[in-house]
Amino acid sequence: VLSQGGLREPLLRVMALMRSMEVVQPDGQPVVKIEGMEQKIGQMAHNFPSVFSFHLPEYTADGSRSGDASLVSPEAMTMDMPKIVGLLNGMFSMVKYGNSYCHGGFGSNWARCNEGDFSYANAYLSFARPFNEGTTTADAHADAVVNELSTLLTSGRLSNENKQVIKAAYVEKLVDGADAALRLAQQLVLTTPEFHTTNTLKFSGELRGEPEPPQASGAPYKAIVYVMFAGGCDSYNMLVPHTCTDEKDMYAEYLAVREEIALQKEDLRLLNGDSGQICETFGVHPQLEAVQGMYNDGDLLFFTNTGVLTKETDKEHYRQDTETQLFAHNWMQRAAQRIDPLKEKDGTGVLGRISDALVKQGLSVGAFSVGGNSISLLGEPGISSSPMILDRNGVTRFNNDASTDTMDATITALNEATTAESGVFGDLWSSTMVSSLSHNKLLYDTLADTTTETTFPNSGLGSQLEMTAKMIASRETRGVDADVFYISTGGWDTHSDVLANLNRLFADVDDSFKAFADEMKIKGTWDNVAVVQTSDFARMLAPNTG
Repeated sequence: VLSQGGLREPLLRVMALMRSMEVVQPDGQPVVKIEGMEQKIGQMAHNFPSVFSFHLPEYTADGSRSGDASLVSPEAMTMDMPKIVGLLNGMFSMVKYGNSYCHGGFGSNWARCNEGDFSYANAYLSFARPFNEGTTTADAHADAVVNELSTLLTSGRLSNENKQVIKAAYVEKLVDGADAALRLAQQLVLTTPEFHTTNTLKFSGELRGEPEPPQASGAPYKAIVYVMFAGGCDSYNMLVPHTCTDEKDMYAEYLAVREEIALQKEDLRLLNGDSGQICETFGVHPQLEAVQGMYNDGDLLFFTNTGVLTKETDKEHYRQDTETQLFAHNWMQRAAQRIDPLKEKDGTGVLGRISDALVKQGLSVGAFSVGGNSISLLGEPGISSSPMILDRNGVTRFNNDASTDTMDATITALNEATTAESGVFGDLWSSTMVSSLSHNKLLYDTLADTTTETTFPNSGLGSQLEMTAKMIASRETRGVDADVFYISTGGWDTHSDVLANLNRLFADVDDSFKAFADEMKIKGTWDNVAVVQTSDFARMLAPNTG
């Protein structure tokens, strides 16, 4: 029946691999520790992204056969390109190197990353099927191995067509030994729709075509770069009152309240022009030379007293007057990424809603987080393409150090087109995976040939902005009219050595923003890109500590 079965949850797929392939731990390794799962596969025990858990029960994969049939597929919410690549790379690494960090592995142990060498892993798959030429033929041995893998990894659902493809690859690899052939067969089974779903499949005999690359509409390119200063940036030492000749001397009040962490007036970098505020002139932190220049050139604005309050309140009544849990870093960062305090579009982020609006206008939009997940990029299901997570150094390559040179072609053959009578969820996996691997290769190859003209700081923020600049430079190759980017840099929870820490942090901010601005100007895109910086909150005006 077409609608019977469904996608398996990603964490259950990893557990199924480890249990069925007999994971064991070397002496002295009491715990099998897997890390980064929420980023790599989108799911981890005891690590819910929200009160709605990992998947919405009503989610349908629009544009797929299951979506066309109005069949819900909650697990498809975590089936985007980065997570498909992360899941497959992690499982391949487990097969080849044991539980380590090698080539996207789920472990953290250092290893030599030599296939079949498990000596540095804190766990490995012990399942083995030696080949004895004296008692059986290669053909019969391969049949037995593939059939057993089908039973253990797919509950016997592996189609005859896919068994033959895997058997042929196994026999060819036997020249390198039965262990190497088994590792190849295990990896190939792990890419099949029979492993990832509980459907039965009927294949058409035709390979799936390469997905059409995105096509820009020709509209002028625009981009938004959202930068989060995680930890609570002390903005009272970012922007400081300087000259106040009216009824209040705000700098004198600032100096009195800030005490030992106040900036001296003569050290401030002055901002040009009448501010229109109670003070005629403001200044910025002495490390923010480039920021000063951008403001004075008309390229930068400050929004002050901006937050998630939905009504005026006071210290006695703020608890009942506020929709957001104030003062908690995680809640406030999440609120700043969502910009939806009344939960009118619950579960979405501000960049995701912008993307949705642009897509509805017929534009091609890219959405990227550099370094980690962010709710800011999530739109309503089925409108915008899934956001992609980039490493600050680029896109994670699929199947680095492949076991054979023909693995990609074999994986495509294992996920060929299905008939109208085939299970719809298996088709959803195969179509999404083939498309994702194609996009992964395009993005990886594109970035490999993309360089910057400017030298960026070798810091977390600098590296993320450099990757963002490369993505913007690749916009024509990627076929987009617009992009939204999310970047986060930490260290702003300054409770001690405030002046020294802010000197260091603001110096990096200034150098990184200057490099990004210079690069955008060189590439002619400065006027097409908006950079928005925010933080959890502004800290107290009075010093937390020195």
